Amino acid sequence: MDLQVVGLEDLESRIRDAVDRIGELQTGTQVQSEVFFSPQFMRNHTEFESFDTFCAQSPLALDDASDLEGAPRDQLNEYIAVTTAFETWEEMKTRAAEEAIIDHVVS
Repeated sequence: MDLQVVGLEDLESRIRDAVDRIGELQTGTQVQSEVFFSPQFMRNHTEFESFDTFCAQSPLALDDASDLEGAPRDQLNEYIAVTTAFETWEEMKTRAAEEAIIDHVVS
């Protein structure tokens, strides 16, 4: 049986937006850390309620996401491995991006 589905224009638009968003993230477009690392993401994958708390309780001097990019990788990754479901900062960022993009498509 062949089926034809109509009315997928909204989904197509959301998927195009998600693909555009992937491109923006890959080129380094700045995003607000509180949006990128939403409270839900932080509760689901870390021992913190918010990204701000994650930064504030770090043994490193972290005021925001820009400080994370310049932090010593070995120390940052150690902190992430102990306090989150991730082993590295790159793994944590990638998962946050994936979830943000999927949430955008699904919502």
